[in-house]
Amino acid sequence: MSAPDPEAFPSPQESSAPEAAPRPRRNDRLFLRDLPFFARHGVHPEEQVLGQRFIVDADWWLDTRPAAWADDAHLTVSYQDVYTHIKAVVEDDTVRLIETLAERIATRLLDHFPLIEQVQIAVRKPGAPITGVFGDVGVDITRGR
Repeated sequence: MSAPDPEAFPSPQESSAPEAAPRPRRNDRLFLRDLPFFARHGVHPEEQVLGQRFIVDADWWLDTRPAAWADDAHLTVSYQDVYTHIKAVVEDDTVRLIETLAERIATRLLDHFPLIEQVQIAVRKPGAPITGVFGDVGVDITRGR
């Protein structure tokens, strides 16, 4: 028998306040795919000198109903604004690990966009210095509030 879902039961604070309604789960997802950047990230010194291509995917979750109902772009998170922040993170500072790069992108998006509840960032490094044949290399992280 599996353990009960802890979110199915109210917390002590919720149960003491009869007017408190459970917080609804929101699952609207916006995304940008296959964003190519040239940058100088890598463990090896030559990667930081020569640079290479990185591909970023970004997903972010928020409640899109207010924007949809009002048909108002100011009530959601702009694809252009998200792109601009990702570009700044990827192109501004050099890091050794793509794990660090993904973490910095996720943190920046959560810090700059209060409407975003969760982000998923994938960073791919198609030219990774790996001996052998491979299709792709990357990291995929999910962060939330």
